[in-house]
Amino acid sequence: MTLRARWMLWWIACSGGILADLPPAQEFLPADTLAVVSVPGVPSARSAWQGSNLGRLWADPAMTEFRQRFEGAFRDKWLAGLERESGLDPGELIGLTHGQATLAVMPPLPPEPGSDGPGAHWLLVLDTRDGAAALGQALEKARVRLSTNATAGATTRQFGEHRFTRLTIDLQAASAASTNSVTKAPAPRSEALEDEDLRWEVCFGQVGSAFVAGPSWAVISNAIPRLVATNTVAGLSGKDSFGRLWASTLKDRPAWVYVDVAAVYRRLAPSLEGVFGMLSLLGADPAKVVPATGLASIQAVGGAIHATEAGMTTDLAIEVPAAGRAGLTQVMQILPKDAGLPEGIPDGVGSFQRWRIDGAAGWKALESSLKRVSPKLGDLAQITVESAGQVFDPNFNLLRDLVGNLGDDFITFTLPPTGTNLLQLSRSGRVQLVGSPNPARLTSGWKALEALVHMKAGALEFSERTGPGGRKVMVATVAAKGGPQNAFQMVQASNHVVIASDGPAMDAYLAAVSGHRATATNAAVSPPAGALAATNAPATTPPVPAAIPGWSEAVAGVGGTGRGLFGFSQPRLELRPTWEALRTTDSLAGVMPAGTTSLETVQAVESWADFKRLPPFDSIARYWTLQAFSGATDADGFRFRWFSPKAP
Repeated sequence: MTLRARWMLWWIACSGGILADLPPAQEFLPADTLAVVSVPGVPSARSAWQGSNLGRLWADPAMTEFRQRFEGAFRDKWLAGLERESGLDPGELIGLTHGQATLAVMPPLPPEPGSDGPGAHWLLVLDTRDGAAALGQALEKARVRLSTNATAGATTRQFGEHRFTRLTIDLQAASAASTNSVTKAPAPRSEALEDEDLRWEVCFGQVGSAFVAGPSWAVISNAIPRLVATNTVAGLSGKDSFGRLWASTLKDRPAWVYVDVAAVYRRLAPSLEGVFGMLSLLGADPAKVVPATGLASIQAVGGAIHATEAGMTTDLAIEVPAAGRAGLTQVMQILPKDAGLPEGIPDGVGSFQRWRIDGAAGWKALESSLKRVSPKLGDLAQITVESAGQVFDPNFNLLRDLVGNLGDDFITFTLPPTGTNLLQLSRSGRVQLVGSPNPARLTSGWKALEALVHMKAGALEFSERTGPGGRKVMVATVAAKGGPQNAFQMVQASNHVVIASDGPAMDAYLAAVSGHRATATNAAVSPPAGALAATNAPATTPPVPAAIPGWSEAVAGVGGTGRGLFGFSQPRLELRPTWEALRTTDSLAGVMPAGTTSLETVQAVESWADFKRLPPFDSIARYWTLQAFSGATDADGFRFRWFSPKAP
């Protein structure tokens, strides 16, 4: 046998059987796994990212200056610091990962003797597939680097044929010791983190072709038998909730996430009871608070992404069996009704959402939840709303004027942002349409709810103005230091109450309704004043979809508008003002409202991102395609989908 052959056999033996395939994440993770994020094949996921709209945007030559500054800061501030602290080269590890990348969290293990740690239990696995030899060399170089880092306190330990290294990483020191790639000045320290202990114990090593890391020797010793397939106890794939989500949402996806919400809740329940302990003063049982909200009825959550030639799809499934729904999970049940565009949606809308839920039943579910926690709390909530309503109408009755008049149609749309600073640009004009069989009655009920939002009923004052199309608009103002300020504006339609955040938003809605009605009249199809026409009536369908690039593809990508929840946003309209404001200002401080941030914060952000290096928005606008989403409820829970058509 040649010397080279003998050396190769020795290397294979020391690498721990690199010829064996690493099991998929759901096989080597135990059944009690609380949460996991997995990329089954890093090269295919990397390819999907590079072909996605955001991946292409990031790689676009127009973004070169901004990208190089950001990536350079990231390397200097974190990767270089982590390499000094751990000895590992993160970039090299990522480059070697040709198989799966999986990060999982499991229930805490008992703390090791002599350790102050809580027994944290997480596991990181990066599979190189055919790069075991290169991985071994990278880990050996890391151990050599660590030999010069006295503060790491590195030790080694053998688990059979697998060698692991344990050390302490100080993330605060790693960040503070780094220098900015452009100025070479010390990176600003965060005041919020000055007193935080950001030291992590990490154990890392190699199992077959995979880099494996965890917080303790115990975690590593538990993981190795599963990674080498010598542990035959059923893993995560044998858990019922995971199996259902795998079949419906996660299988064959380039990246997926799973959370066992029920198990997480069981672990957090005792501490949550302490958080709500003050409610005992109202006769409430703190142990009943979270179950009454319905959050305890959520069993598990699974999400995944999927890239095709058509675009990028993201699916989210929330397991909430119908029999166990209560509180919020009962309120949120989506009715299988059309959620398409009605009339009154202006051209150039920034975002739109239509949610078909039973408003009256939802209110009763919330009321029932409050009474489960405490009858006194339920009575107090009812009295509070009743009192607010009676300020405007002595005969106000909660059940008659509010609950009894909530319909099953809730619509929200926003206009593109305007303004000169980031705070203004984050506040788009908003219009809400609340379905009702009797909008006149619901108006009184909605006044009561708005009064509660503004702390007290007496703070609101009402006047009337005439809007587009001659419509009478109710204007609510609230007292302020500089004089009365707009609170909201409201009109009644034939089957909705319309509430706008301000006058321009209300006028945009009324102008769209008036223009739509005129078009319908010219076509000899005249709907009732203020009516919301069905979207499948050609003569009365608003022209918005035809004006939105990618509309048909986006609607098809989310399964249509008939699932009960539908919405979309137009990033080209929503993002443009903010993008241009950031790139044309001399400093981030120039677009921040006075007194909202410190010079240190501005300098810290600008050390990462030099917004002046962003290209004009028009040069990259094509990547920001329409983003649509839809949702539905079935016997097992909630199903949501997002889709963006691929940019040309």
